[in-house]
Amino acid sequence: MSSDLFWAVVRLLICLPVILALMYIVLRYGLSHRLLPVRSGRHIRVIEQVPLGPKTIISLVKVGEKYYLLGHGEGAVAVLREVEGTFPEEPEPGSPGFDQVIAMKIRQAMRRR
Repeated sequence: MSSDLFWAVVRLLICLPVILALMYIVLRYGLSHRLLPVRSGRHIRVIEQVPLGPKTIISLVKVGEKYYLLGHGEGAVAVLREVEGTFPEEPEPGSPGFDQVIAMKIRQAMRRR
C-alpha cells in the first residue's frame, strides 16, 4: 500500500508543474487579444494593429471618415496623429490568412528537423 502512495505522490509532483506551466502558457500567449477577432462597430473600426514590444501596440483606427494612429502602452492610450489617405479594410484576396501562415511555419519547422 505504501508503494502505491509513493508512486501517486511522484506522479503528482511530475504532473502538477507540467499542468501549471501549460495553464500559464495558454493564459499568457494563447488567449492574447491579438489572436481573438476584433469586433468592429458601425462608426469605429480597427484597421490594423502592430505590436512594438511586449506591452506596446500601435493601431490604425478609422473613426467616421478619418484615420488616427494610436499608441497603446501600460494603462495609457495616446493619439499619435491623424493620418491622411485611404486604407483597405479587408485583406487582399491573395494574402495568406492566419491559419495558412501557421501551417507554413509548422512545415518550415518540420523541415529543419
